[in-house]
Amino acid sequence: MMDTFLPGMKALKKGHLVFLSSMAGIIGLKNLVPYCASKFAVRGLAEAIKDECRQDGHVNLHFTTIYPYMVDTGLCKKPLIRFPNLLPLMTPESTAKEIITAVRRNELEHSVPNTLLGINNIFRCYPNKMALAFKDFMGGGVDAHDD
Repeated sequence: MMDTFLPGMKALKKGHLVFLSSMAGIIGLKNLVPYCASKFAVRGLAEAIKDECRQDGHVNLHFTTIYPYMVDTGLCKKPLIRFPNLLPLMTPESTAKEIITAVRRNELEHSVPNTLLGINNIFRCYPNKMALAFKDFMGGGVDAHDD
């Protein structure tokens, strides 16, 4: 899709690309290894194409990468959430609204809910052992066991 639309955006000297990654593209999660790898790839693609366009002088092209937490689409059958009242599954509607708001604000990156990227960035400043302890305490990912 990017190969189809990006050349036209460059020719018009304007446009906005939105990349849909995931919080699983920010942190690795047990039982989601292939999914995490694909979402990390989206993140890398977004960063690389953004930098390529910037260096080629396409200053009126804009980029937003979205990192949703678990969205209740039916894809995630058995989510592991230690505090579901604190971090419930997101609805597709609320996620879409946040994506539209992030694009309108021309945000480079946006997590849904919006606090998760900030929390991740804070924990990246501390020793890995501390970040892993917090991750283990909060829980996350999916249960891979069949019932």
